[in-house]
Amino acid sequence: MLLSACGEPFRVLGGANPRAPTRPRAVQLFAALGMRVATPSRDAKYEYARVDIANAAMIPSRVWNDTAVWVSSTPTSRRLLIGGRSTPSGYRMATDTAVPNPAHPGELRHQIKLARLSDNAYVWDTEVQYGIGIASAAEVAAFTRALFASAEGRDEAAIRADYRAAAPRTAAVFAQVFTLDSIRTTQNADGSTLALFAVTLRPEQVQQRLPDWANHLKKYFVTARMHWQLVDTAGVLYMELAARQGRLTLRVRSQRGRLVSLAGPARPMPDTLQVNGELVLRVRGFNVGIRDYHPVVTIVRNDREAAWNIVSRIEPDWVLPIGAERLLRAPLRRPFQGSGASWQIGMRDSSGQTVLLRRLHLAVQESAILRFVGRMGAVAMGDYRGLAERDQNKWLSELFAAIVADLADYRDP
Repeated sequence: MLLSACGEPFRVLGGANPRAPTRPRAVQLFAALGMRVATPSRDAKYEYARVDIANAAMIPSRVWNDTAVWVSSTPTSRRLLIGGRSTPSGYRMATDTAVPNPAHPGELRHQIKLARLSDNAYVWDTEVQYGIGIASAAEVAAFTRALFASAEGRDEAAIRADYRAAAPRTAAVFAQVFTLDSIRTTQNADGSTLALFAVTLRPEQVQQRLPDWANHLKKYFVTARMHWQLVDTAGVLYMELAARQGRLTLRVRSQRGRLVSLAGPARPMPDTLQVNGELVLRVRGFNVGIRDYHPVVTIVRNDREAAWNIVSRIEPDWVLPIGAERLLRAPLRRPFQGSGASWQIGMRDSSGQTVLLRRLHLAVQESAILRFVGRMGAVAMGDYRGLAERDQNKWLSELFAAIVADLADYRDP
């Protein structure tokens, strides 16, 4: 979408003021995102803690009494706090007892809390704040909407000619890993445009240069299958994303820059939606994942914040090996009880610096089946952490640098 959109989303970063310096804001945004993946390093405590927490996500008792993980403790809670910033030698992350909120692009504040409810029940709460520059949350949200409406009123030939001329460096880096197979657009009589984007993941193209990441993509992403839909309370479909055998498709419809229903009269997308989701991964020869996943999505828009809140109160249908399915299933329902599991991603204006914000709330009840699920997750994370992660960060760093360079050279038609 970023390729097909070209100049229009960057122009909206100036908001309502036609004289606002849109390009510096866009450059600052993508430069800040690029900082985080530029040769990242961690102090010894954080490196140790992130590995142990990842391995113990479903069995928190394993890290509860490990003082090497936490920066502070109470009888009922544990806390880890990490700060991050760009340095001349790369992006540096380190634990501390106090970390201020981001005041400059690329500054990070990452907090992980673990609370114990009983001998085998715990709650994880995490919050990540990352500085992305002076573009307001509302402007970045408008930029995101413009991305989804990027194909409006254009055909595939026009879109391809546009991005090859306007973003040649970005297109070249993107093409190292992905093939943009097609952008099919249908212009409707009501002025709306139905667009189908199709992209294929090609890890073999970076096999020699980034071998560990290429192998990880082949092992986990090419073999994964997923299908996600966004619908309203009446079941009207607004967005559809699918992936199978490394081929990703996205279907959207827009009218005057806004997402509308995929079929029938163009209904504006409401602020409350439901996800219909499926995700299945192949881990150590087992199929592991979820089907019939139906969280509720609430879109938050106000003067200082733009975010998506995702709350899951209905247990999905679990995809587990036959042996695991025979284990006690009740603990798998625990995260969805009460207030449910929640995840938020968005932007917030904060003291002259807009922050990219992520929050997670997850309750777990330890059990044999969660040990199995946690072990599968630890295997996948272990395969990624290290050389594959290093290769991926190298490619992402090149991608963000290409976007910034194309923005610097871009001239409005």
